[in-house]
Amino acid sequence: MIQPQPEESSPLQRLVVLIRETTGNVIPPARFAFLEEVAERRAKACGVSGVEAYVHALAARELPNEWENLIPLVTIKESYFFRAPQQFDVVRQRILPALVKARSASRQLRIWSAACARGEEPATLAMLLADEPSLAGWSWTIVATDLDEEALAGARIGLYGERAVSQVPPELLARWFTRRGKLYELDSGLRSRIVYQSLNLAHAPFALPYDEFDLVLMRNVLIYFRRPLQRWVISQVARLLTPEGYLFLGASETLWQIQDELESVDLGPCFAYHHREARPAEVESPKAPAKRPERPRLPRPTPPQPAPAEPAPPRPRAPVPAPEPRPLVAQAPPQAVVPSVHELLLAAARELAANRTAEAGRAVEQALVANPSEPSAHALEGFLHDLAGRSEEAVTAYRAALYLDPGLFQVRVLLGDCLLRLGHRDRAEQQFREVLTLLAGGRERTLVLFSDLPLPDRDRAQRRARQVLKGK
Repeated sequence: MIQPQPEESSPLQRLVVLIRETTGNVIPPARFAFLEEVAERRAKACGVSGVEAYVHALAARELPNEWENLIPLVTIKESYFFRAPQQFDVVRQRILPALVKARSASRQLRIWSAACARGEEPATLAMLLADEPSLAGWSWTIVATDLDEEALAGARIGLYGERAVSQVPPELLARWFTRRGKLYELDSGLRSRIVYQSLNLAHAPFALPYDEFDLVLMRNVLIYFRRPLQRWVISQVARLLTPEGYLFLGASETLWQIQDELESVDLGPCFAYHHREARPAEVESPKAPAKRPERPRLPRPTPPQPAPAEPAPPRPRAPVPAPEPRPLVAQAPPQAVVPSVHELLLAAARELAANRTAEAGRAVEQALVANPSEPSAHALEGFLHDLAGRSEEAVTAYRAALYLDPGLFQVRVLLGDCLLRLGHRDRAEQQFREVLTLLAGGRERTLVLFSDLPLPDRDRAQRRARQVLKGK
């Protein structure tokens, strides 16, 4: 369901624009009420009279160091050790052995954990590398970056609560953590292998300690950026990735229609990306990793507002100039009437109901450019892929929608059926069990904008879920 948005010229909307231009993060509509509460608290703390005065002072840079106070409040830092364990299993079992062969001469590995929050991800990687016998005597370093200085300070201290360590295997918990009252302290020797550094992915240059990285984890980051910034960030990451290196994104993220420098490789339980032209370090498996074929693209329209200029294709690892900085002031609204995301999605649903899929695709692409954090846009993108028989692309889009709104039971049904068609019955059954849980608990959410489309209602979703689970 699309949440109501504040007026274009309201102080809250100007704050949304400021946050996007400063950090790259798109605040989803579902968090607008929370953002307004944060702005009110910060206005009071700064001694200014209300949200409007606070936003004006912030844009005019009249509040020294206020961004350091605001960013921790508006960025999402929820994480824990061994999150998305299938990716860490692949790193341990297949990626590390391949990189050990590729780096046998230099005996060193460089890894980058981008948007590391309080450090759970790089610390998980450090445990894996420290336990890998083939890396004994090697020089390996993990660079952990985040925009939030407060989160980095916590990462450097290395203290974590019960929730953060709940997925750590007992033997690793005993080996690498010391109990400190209700908290757990990460081993200081392990922390010494991690370089914690502040870095804003929305602004160049990336002042990293190394020119190349063998492995980059940038999980659940791009989904908060608009499409032009996604393209630009990935272009920088591609330049930093060694020819043999791998990039991991979040399970709901994809580089399809974003760039052409990196291509996906199927590693079994998950996907990663490597250079299209170069030969990556070969991972061992019963059969060679299957690369996805070139994907058909939805028609790409001109974005409703001018996007930042794309950087020219650079030579490998040459210095890249930063994009022209945008002033931290709200811009005057354009004269032309620009459709809202709500209007674009309604138009897409109408075109799709009339079997005009190309027109629907253009409207969906415009909606995703305008607001990549709108779950309904990702859901409709997945539905379009589904109709065209592009099941893998549909799965990616449906997962993006559910990442942003886990209660969309109709999307879970569609995702479950897609997974069944792809032969992933266990994963499909997990989705259908979640459908029944949502419906039983009254926590389901409906794609109300798409009532004209053949989406399962509550009763049909329940029957379908029971049918699949009964046929186990």
